[in-house]
Amino acid sequence: MNREGGSRWWEWAALAGILLVTAVLRLAYPGLTEFKADEARLLALALDMADGRFALRGISSSVGFPNFPMSVWLYAIPLLVWPHVYAATLFTGLLNSLAVGAGYWLVRRYWGAGAAIAASLLFAVSPWAVIFSRKIWAQNLLPLFVMGWAIGAALAFVEKRPRWLWLHLLCLGVAVQIHLAAMALIPATLLFLLVFRRRVVWRHVVVGGGLALATAVPFLLYLWQNRAQIRLPVGETAVGGETAMGGSLDALRYAALISRGAEIHSLAGPDAFQDFLARVPWLGAVAWVAGLLLLAGLGWFAWLVWRHWGRPTTDVAFIVLVWALLPPLFFTLWRGTPVFIHYFIALLPAPYIAAGVFLARLAAARGAIGKAAIGAGLAGLALTQVWALAALLAFLAQTATPGGFGTPLGMQLATAVRAKMWLTETGAAEILAVGRGERPDLDEFPAVWDVLLRDAPHRFVDGRQSALFPAEAAVVVLDGTLAAEADLYRETAVSAESIPLRPGEGTLEILQLPGGAPPPDVALDEVVLLANWVNFLGYGLAVDEEGETAVWQLHWRTADTPDPADYHIFNHLQNAAGQRLAQTDAAAFAPWQWQPGDVVVSRFVLSWPQDVAGLLMRSGMYRYPSLEPVLLLDVAGNPYADALEIPTLPVSP
Repeated sequence: MNREGGSRWWEWAALAGILLVTAVLRLAYPGLTEFKADEARLLALALDMADGRFALRGISSSVGFPNFPMSVWLYAIPLLVWPHVYAATLFTGLLNSLAVGAGYWLVRRYWGAGAAIAASLLFAVSPWAVIFSRKIWAQNLLPLFVMGWAIGAALAFVEKRPRWLWLHLLCLGVAVQIHLAAMALIPATLLFLLVFRRRVVWRHVVVGGGLALATAVPFLLYLWQNRAQIRLPVGETAVGGETAMGGSLDALRYAALISRGAEIHSLAGPDAFQDFLARVPWLGAVAWVAGLLLLAGLGWFAWLVWRHWGRPTTDVAFIVLVWALLPPLFFTLWRGTPVFIHYFIALLPAPYIAAGVFLARLAAARGAIGKAAIGAGLAGLALTQVWALAALLAFLAQTATPGGFGTPLGMQLATAVRAKMWLTETGAAEILAVGRGERPDLDEFPAVWDVLLRDAPHRFVDGRQSALFPAEAAVVVLDGTLAAEADLYRETAVSAESIPLRPGEGTLEILQLPGGAPPPDVALDEVVLLANWVNFLGYGLAVDEEGETAVWQLHWRTADTPDPADYHIFNHLQNAAGQRLAQTDAAAFAPWQWQPGDVVVSRFVLSWPQDVAGLLMRSGMYRYPSLEPVLLLDVAGNPYADALEIPTLPVSP
């Protein structure tokens, strides 16, 4: 251990500067962060827990298996004080900032102030470490608990203070429950127990392991209670088009990328990343310099372990070396799931510790001029990485990045605040979130808006195929990328406001509906009642100028009592001989959202025949997925047909 005397003023000044940079990079501009489906669902569970509903599970993983609730429990802590999305966002940055401070403490204890400052600075400005500390995401909580795991290992195994095994094993258990990628640290712990077995007091292992297991008990109870519905993933699973599996060299590549800070331009997406790289053409060179420095540090630690085994600092170097190398090795051999870059958050800041110690050793051997040169080089590397991060954040704030960084949270939040103001000012009954999808558990748009509109009455509409018109006045938050699909809302609204997103990304629109539905182009003469108590009201038909495609709109009133079943609507276009010329089916507006007085306009696009004489449209409903038809009822309540037959003529060009 390092036993330097009192800290000098320059050390405190350097540490204060590093912590300031750390905090600014991780906490500034909380609205400049992604907020997609995973972030929204995790926040929703944490808000539920802050409201008193204890979480037994987390969100579903990428392979469908539920996650541990540990991240939900942690995010509920700041939400108890301030139930706002920014509280959870800033909490992520705060824990990651504390991880930098913990890294400083560990390195300072064993290698002195110079090594601690160098290692902490590298960690503070690490591009991926910063990126992964700026948004709500379970794995982004890992660094502080991994640091606790490493500190516990050093104190227990190197300083022979076995009670610290409690910290080591408890932090390991928490880390694994935050994200299963931390399983890669379990072999490291087993290796430490083997290598340092003469220093282990096994009753403390039992106590520490028991504490870790105790934190998992609620989740294990949940799994047992729901064992009939939960299935472990079997075989290769591809997620989001990814097919790269463990058992390849991808793990080594991702570990190198996250450590070097390489390829952060990927956040700009496949369409815009070249524009970003044009602003920082030297970015690749900086990543290579950082990589060579980290490689030198790990090589230095390996040499120390080989040549000077038994010294306390060498034992700590061994712990750091195993920490840095085992995660990529683990996922190189792992064949269970695809491998992603965020799986390697758990190895940070091990490479920076090795590099910081190496630089301090190199500086000590080079005299005053050498120290100055190495210090200047390190400062230059840090400044270029800060510059690159600032340039990236500015680019993401000002440029649409499809396929990369999502719409900044601040823009979505501003729209939500404005919509709630309209709800209050107009006396409307609810807010309709109209975008892509209706189920927060499956679709991104409703998942996001379910959280942002949490304290206001709201429902979701898949604007691609449905337009919902409640009996009472309503405010609509509309995904502006919906064009013709949402025109009926725009035509019906009595007032509207557009909130611009990033240039090239479109807008979010806020509309006010007066209550009630627009009349159909053709109203049905008689009431058409279905067996699920839905009424068909009328229809509209528009054929494009080329006469090749038609938009068919079916107006219908929901049943007064919500039905938990799912329904689909079918439309069969036939000629006079009964031959089917075109067909289009789609999900009906979700029955669990039906309210009395609702009118829905379902929109369908179908190919249009050249010969329009004697055409007939057969429209009806069926249960999904059973495909059981919903029959039409006569005035006596007797079923008489499985579809409404409508003679069709083009109503509007």
